[in-house]
Amino acid sequence: MIVDAHMHIWNHIDGRIGEDRTRASKDGRVFIGDREIQMTPPGFTDSLVTAERAAAYFDGAGVDVGVVVQEYMDGSQNEYLLDVQQRFPDRFFCHALIDFYSPEACAAEFEKVKAQGFKGVKLPAGHLFAAKPRVPLNRPDMMRVYEAMEAEGMVLAVDLAEGSAQVEETCGIAQTFPDLKIALGHFAMANRPEWLDQLRLARLPNVYVESGGICWLFRDEGPPFPGAQKAIETARNEVGADKLMWGSDLPRTMVDFTYRQLLDFARYECAFFTAAEKDGFLGGNAARLYQLKPPTAKREPYPLITE
Repeated sequence: MIVDAHMHIWNHIDGRIGEDRTRASKDGRVFIGDREIQMTPPGFTDSLVTAERAAAYFDGAGVDVGVVVQEYMDGSQNEYLLDVQQRFPDRFFCHALIDFYSPEACAAEFEKVKAQGFKGVKLPAGHLFAAKPRVPLNRPDMMRVYEAMEAEGMVLAVDLAEGSAQVEETCGIAQTFPDLKIALGHFAMANRPEWLDQLRLARLPNVYVESGGICWLFRDEGPPFPGAQKAIETARNEVGADKLMWGSDLPRTMVDFTYRQLLDFARYECAFFTAAEKDGFLGGNAARLYQLKPPTAKREPYPLITE
């Protein structure tokens, strides 16, 4: 089973990065404030990333399930993802996005997404660190959300600011709620200063780490991303292979690389893993964390005409 443990889909763009609003342009581009940038490959002519498009990439590469996380830069996709879960119940696990910029209101917003049936919540923590004023992750109103998530068996997906800036707060959350399942995104910002401080949170029993975005962090190398492989090996030695999950960060990483390249460096390289560890990294660990149903048949990548 192969699980993409960090990817995005959206049917509209209406978000923010700091004080700048984001909106869709065309041909894979978006506006961030007045600046137009390439957000997805140009073939995404309407600059949208639908479930159908993501599933087509899954099928081509032999991926069974995608774990959908959200970002404030895209804007809330909650209503769309509810529809996606109904139409593709076996292909996507979707996290809700709530407005932690307004922590005093997040408990009520959480109750809504819980009632809608979401089994996970995304916490874009790095944005909160950069906010003015900064929003601590351990505010009492936010702690009540984590407590309720723990009671419901939900998963908290967290993208921390690089380095150790939010490690102490996150450690406190994980220890206060030891049955709250936490997935750290972007492979703890490997190759940034103090990334091991962040990674070592996964020594706690309820904390995992996924590699969504690792190919962006090591983009200057290109496939097969030897620095990314070395970071994954370091993480295996630091926290154990059973805490690591592969993720692509589809579609933003695809402005540089194909979806298969984002997967194949892990699928066919990373020789330091045992066969069982490789299976866990590619999907078994995520399947356990997210309680995913095993596929009814092995999904193989389609052969390429260039092969």
